[in-house]
Amino acid sequence: MKKEKKYEVLVIGGGLAGIAAALEASRSGLKTALIEKTILWGGLATSGLVPIYMPLCDGKGRQVTFGIAEELLKVSIKYGPDNLPAAWAGKNRAGEDIEYEELYPASGMEKRYATFFNPFSFVFGLDELLEKARIDLWLDTLACEAVMQGNKITGVEVENKSGRITIRGRIIIDGSGDADIAYRAGAKCGVRGSLPSMLYQYSSLELAKEAVKENSAVRLVTWKGGGAANEFGKGYSGKLGVITGVDGKGVTAFALESRRVARENLILDQKKAGGRQNLYPAALPTMNQIRMTRKIEGQEAVRDSMMNKYCASSIGMVSDCRKKDAVWEVPYGALLPKKLKNLLVIGRCIDAEDYSWQVTRLVGACALSGQIAGIAAKLAIKGNTTPGELEVKDIQKAAKKRGIVLHL
Repeated sequence: MKKEKKYEVLVIGGGLAGIAAALEASRSGLKTALIEKTILWGGLATSGLVPIYMPLCDGKGRQVTFGIAEELLKVSIKYGPDNLPAAWAGKNRAGEDIEYEELYPASGMEKRYATFFNPFSFVFGLDELLEKARIDLWLDTLACEAVMQGNKITGVEVENKSGRITIRGRIIIDGSGDADIAYRAGAKCGVRGSLPSMLYQYSSLELAKEAVKENSAVRLVTWKGGGAANEFGKGYSGKLGVITGVDGKGVTAFALESRRVARENLILDQKKAGGRQNLYPAALPTMNQIRMTRKIEGQEAVRDSMMNKYCASSIGMVSDCRKKDAVWEVPYGALLPKKLKNLLVIGRCIDAEDYSWQVTRLVGACALSGQIAGIAAKLAIKGNTTPGELEVKDIQKAAKKRGIVLHL
């Protein structure tokens, strides 16, 4: 007989969006489960080796994203190097103001409320945070199929070492990063994808010399691009086209081609460094760095034309990491798939168009949408209703109590 478990809130995906959702739900007193297919929390930030917590500010000294998004930024550096700019973190050890650019030249994020972090230190911090929250944690567990009653999702079938298990929830939150559960439940989705690309960590003799000179281990290991495409599809000259990341063969092709390009560039770097003893990889990502795969067609969408504009249904604000003074108010309906009940979608899969999708996929935006989903789950269960039937003003009221600023 197939095993079955029941919760009030079931969160699929242990990336930063899913973590924020599970934290908010559990802290609100709901029996919550968090399902993650790997053994590391954090998604692309950790398993994906993307070691930068993107800005929570507008680039002109004003913080725009708050709540658990800010809490997770601080967790990212709790057990690793603290690289927050002085404007947001105070003073360095010598007591002088320190500019962000002194730590990471040409990063393009001078004085932003952002930080680089060590992915594995971040995992330790996330372990601690989640264990304290009394969430029922499921690692190495793959979400397979949605369990449906008409157009209402009532649970998810998962697979792990114990076999196939049906996990039911009064509210289901899809933080898979690919809208897998929403799609399999019948949600209409858009698809984008990426050209091959890869960041990885490396160490070198030159970095070791810098570490000794500075009497600090920070520069012993750092990250670099593998020489492939950037987020705008430039920089890759190989034969593989855009990979959507929503089919098995494509996922395999993306991984192999990204590593091939990185390997070719590594050979050149090793020659310049005097050999493979002087420069070599320290860690490779264990999940593909495909920036955007699926996103739902929601009841509302984040649109390019909404930049720096008022949105009546806003549940919080997010900023662009590439531009200063570029802020979007995120409408609640972007988390709600059309024609499906009992389901919220969070993270990089909320409904956003064109350039604004580049913004809503960033870590602060993912954590914001996750926390709002947790708030909506509490209100829906308390009111014996569904997330789509809630009054936005009630979600906004709860968000404000948690310090989230809704409007410019």
